[in-house]
Amino acid sequence: MNTATTIAPAGATALSSRPRAKRILIGTVGGQGGGVLSDWLVHGLLNAGWRATSIGLLGLSQRAGTVTYYCEAIPGQGKTPITSVFATPGDVDLLIGQELLELGRLVFGGFASPTCSIIGNSTRYLTTMEKMPAEGGIYDSGIIARAVAELAPDRHHVVDAQRLVMEAGLPALTSNALLLGAAIASPAFDLPREPFHEAIRKSEVSVKASIAAFDLGYDRVKDGTLPRMMVEGHVTEDGAELARQRRGRLPEGQRKAFDDLLAQSAKRYGDKMHLVLAEALYRLMDYQDVAYAEEHLARIARMAQQKGTDSPDLLAAYAQHLANWMTYEDGARVAQLKTRPERFARIRRDFGVKDQRYVVTDYLVPDMEQILGGLPRPIANLAEKIGRVVSADFDKLKFPLRVKTSGLVGYTLMRGISLLKGMRRSSRRYAHEQVLLARWEAAIVAQAAKSPQLGLLAADAGRIVKGYGRVRLDALTDFWAFLDEGLPRIERLAQAGGSIDVLGSKALALLAKEAGSAAAMRAYLDAEEQRVRATA
Repeated sequence: MNTATTIAPAGATALSSRPRAKRILIGTVGGQGGGVLSDWLVHGLLNAGWRATSIGLLGLSQRAGTVTYYCEAIPGQGKTPITSVFATPGDVDLLIGQELLELGRLVFGGFASPTCSIIGNSTRYLTTMEKMPAEGGIYDSGIIARAVAELAPDRHHVVDAQRLVMEAGLPALTSNALLLGAAIASPAFDLPREPFHEAIRKSEVSVKASIAAFDLGYDRVKDGTLPRMMVEGHVTEDGAELARQRRGRLPEGQRKAFDDLLAQSAKRYGDKMHLVLAEALYRLMDYQDVAYAEEHLARIARMAQQKGTDSPDLLAAYAQHLANWMTYEDGARVAQLKTRPERFARIRRDFGVKDQRYVVTDYLVPDMEQILGGLPRPIANLAEKIGRVVSADFDKLKFPLRVKTSGLVGYTLMRGISLLKGMRRSSRRYAHEQVLLARWEAAIVAQAAKSPQLGLLAADAGRIVKGYGRVRLDALTDFWAFLDEGLPRIERLAQAGGSIDVLGSKALALLAKEAGSAAAMRAYLDAEEQRVRATA
């Protein structure tokens, strides 16, 4: 049997006698103050008599750019620690996540040691890949929450840091200081606060507010009042509570009408429609007026009178998607949202603006169809006819604009555009949408006469219609492909033994995920038809 003797290097004993450095890994996205947090941490530790160093690792750009900061620190002023420029899986003592998905990236990367502490912000900034699908693209935050709780049962605080600092009257951007305070007070460090106050003062970055946010996180860890987990679950809202919230957002003059219409609808359609109509009626009144909400209810009433369309599920799907369709985005709607007082209040709150002057610039690129769509039909048609004579590229014209909405001229311009909602019912876009809605409603009635399941699928197909501009046109192409081609094929497959519900839900999921997916639906149905033929 072969044997081997290993002789330790001469310097091994000296190396093993060095105290172990504490390892901290910070995951963030650009614009959240991650670099500032890292600097505060390092300089605070130096002020506390530690040796500390850190490095920032820039990742691929998504949202404002993913960034990781790695820090190693060792107490005392002894021998210079030998530090690494990157974290090693299973060897990190403290994870700090300034955004929930970035915290999840560190957790699932396996960086945490068995005794690791975890401090995180439950706020989400959606990634580009999450924003791309029209439906079902957002990562389930509960997966991260469960992993954190399992990994560090008694050593984690994942909180809505923005909400906590704003409730304390501090700017949302001081959430990084709150997380730092929580980390320093946690068992991972358990150090006094003064060295970190000094680091914040020397940085000259929102000193007063940042120290207050640091103390908020520090004190709440110390007194045990900082929640372990503040990650929202997928909880179904109560209809009465939703109605109360939406009612409060409406002008005083519309609230009684909202209450009356909702009460009448609840009596007629039952509790199943309460949640849907509480949101729908609010949107329609906010978008246009009370009469517009009444028009929505009148359409539902007419639909309920048709043969086979009185199913609660069908009416709920139709009511929900009808409200979304009727509140299509046009120039007046965009201008209305851009000039709302609460928008400017939110901007001031998020950026900690109090008495200072600030500028809000909106970048808009309306095309010719969007402009003509907001005009009365006769005027729009005449302008289009003249424009096509004058310019061969008339239909392709776009008008990039930079509007200083916080200024008198820009605000007045946007408010003027928002008032065009008063002539929305006479606009060319409104007339066009009415034609499309009538076609959809006819398809629901025709399919419901054949089968309740087909009628429900036709009603639920309204979820495909989303977005604006080119995206909406592509979504409408998908929508008509499903109604005119997909449903007849699903009906034939069902006659051959397939499930209408399974086939329909799969086809709709493909179409709703991203505009322009009609080919994916056709490929799915082709495969199902081939499978049926193969087993025949």
